Amino acid sequence: MTEHYLDNAATTKPSEGCVAVIEKVLKDDWGNPSSLHRKGQEAEVYVKAARRKLAQILLTKEESIFFTSCATESSNTAILGAVQRGRHVGKHILTSKGEHSATFEVLKKLKDDGYEIEEIENDESGKILLSDLKQKLRKDTVLVSVIHVNNETGVIQPVREMGKMIHAASPRALFHVDATQSFAKLALFPDKWEIDLISASAHKINGPKGIGLLYVRRGLQLPSLILGGGQENHFRSGTENVPYIAGFAEAAEEMWKNHETLTAEMQRLKARLVHELTDALPGIHVNGPAVEEAAPHIVNLRIDGVRSEVLLHALEDDGIYISSGSACSSNKPGEKSRPLAALGLNAQEIDQSLRVSFGRYNTDEDVDAFVAAMTKTVPVLRRFKRV
Repeated sequence: MTEHYLDNAATTKPSEGCVAVIEKVLKDDWGNPSSLHRKGQEAEVYVKAARRKLAQILLTKEESIFFTSCATESSNTAILGAVQRGRHVGKHILTSKGEHSATFEVLKKLKDDGYEIEEIENDESGKILLSDLKQKLRKDTVLVSVIHVNNETGVIQPVREMGKMIHAASPRALFHVDATQSFAKLALFPDKWEIDLISASAHKINGPKGIGLLYVRRGLQLPSLILGGGQENHFRSGTENVPYIAGFAEAAEEMWKNHETLTAEMQRLKARLVHELTDALPGIHVNGPAVEEAAPHIVNLRIDGVRSEVLLHALEDDGIYISSGSACSSNKPGEKSRPLAALGLNAQEIDQSLRVSFGRYNTDEDVDAFVAAMTKTVPVLRRFKRV
């Protein structure tokens, strides 16, 4: 059975170039980059080159790039480091309503610890209202943390405009951006846009799982959360994952070098899928921003009369892999999906929502297979399944 993978916002297939670099490091250049001998120096070359390549994508300096195990660790480090650094500034934190759990769960813990977590209002597409952000910024705001591209709806937040606004109203606040879904796909230039901290991950851009990055603005001192051997300029101790660092840089360089062509193709495939599906089936709705306004690789669809979890498994039988918008049995919309709840969807509507996400290896054949399977399966499920 032919597979049609349309869940690239969850993870992506590692590129051939990425796999080749990882294999070479594992086989030939497996030294510890902290070692002073030649074997260690050979490994260190990969780390330095990777840091340089990733910095170039963000138009920043190499010393601002730190390697972590994943974007979740990066976000945790950024948020907890920011509030610890700003403990004398205040306890007010601003965030969006549709954050990934890597941010939301940390903020929930900080709320239990006495921090005031305030959400910025959004429009009907999920996009942050800059007017509300401006109104809610205070002198005791210690952190603003938002996701650049929402992982469920694809809404793109106006982070370019937010940085200057935040630092003008709250000079001692730090601005953290979760760029897990946007890094190397969309422009993101923190030095120009006054972003202090950025989280990203390799496995969303055809790199390996288990490696991420944290951008820290030059001159910004955050407390170290992992102590030990002093790696990463004493910021994150632990022997560097050289094979995956090299693979990350290779995948990111491939993506960014061709990002305009690749994202344009993802956008074309996404628009075609939505157009053909809505023509073929009644009761199909796009959750969130209009197709042309969202990130090029993500679309969230609501199918009237069908639970997405049931539909997901039915499509899997046809070799099609997507993601449902809900993975719990709660009747509270915010517990099912914060991004969809932020759009005003109720629990039933969230249960009927699914995400389709594209990557660099998707083709028209994947769209054809998805539309054909949906056209075959949805009417059957509507007839025999009660929501």
